[in-house]
Amino acid sequence: MASFFTPLRRFAVAGGVCVGLGSVVGNEPSVSMSPADLWLRDEKRALRRVMASRREELSAEQRASFAQAATDLLLDLSEVAAARVVAAFVSTRSEIDTSRAIEGLRRRGIAVVLPRVSAELLPPRLRFHRVEGPSELVFGIFGLLEPGPGCPEVAPHDIDVFMVPGLAFDARGGRVGYGGGYYDELMAYVRAHPDGPSGFFVGFGYDFQIAESCPTGEWDVPIDCVVTDARVVRCGAVPE
Repeated sequence: MASFFTPLRRFAVAGGVCVGLGSVVGNEPSVSMSPADLWLRDEKRALRRVMASRREELSAEQRASFAQAATDLLLDLSEVAAARVVAAFVSTRSEIDTSRAIEGLRRRGIAVVLPRVSAELLPPRLRFHRVEGPSELVFGIFGLLEPGPGCPEVAPHDIDVFMVPGLAFDARGGRVGYGGGYYDELMAYVRAHPDGPSGFFVGFGYDFQIAESCPTGEWDVPIDCVVTDARVVRCGAVPE
């Protein structure tokens, strides 16, 4: 039987786009867009297709090896070592497996929370809850497994480190996600919150997902760091 945090193979369709628990997708606007916005949308879509295809080509052995290597680098981060609470995500489909990281964090006594998509209108739409076992997962508004609303919620400004999914990252902190803007909204909310630390946002993926430059717009919020199977990139700094 697969472990609790084994990457999910289930996916749903929202507006004709496949979505996953760590990869919630919404429709990008298609009306009243400027030529620059249309170009940006098309560039992101093209990069998403390329990276998704490359992820699908990995063998099971490569996935396991790369996930373990990325986990080792993640757990060695000073920000993670000092963290009390880390927000992870449950891998879906071809995303890098986060189960080793989640288990490693828990072995170190670090509390792990998982995202839930809220139906409330007030931001952030991603809420984070502690989950003790699979019985506490329910199907959310996108038909995806996520913590039930009865699971203890942890406020975003009480979370020290956020693991962030994505299809592409770059050394400037640029990120191409799945089009819903959930993590951009979350990062803006956390960094503007007066009652807590700004949080440390870590893109977690395969090394080939680091692009020379990600197409970004004014609504895209940069991450702080990228951890892959081969390196740690401090965004805006010299890669480790």
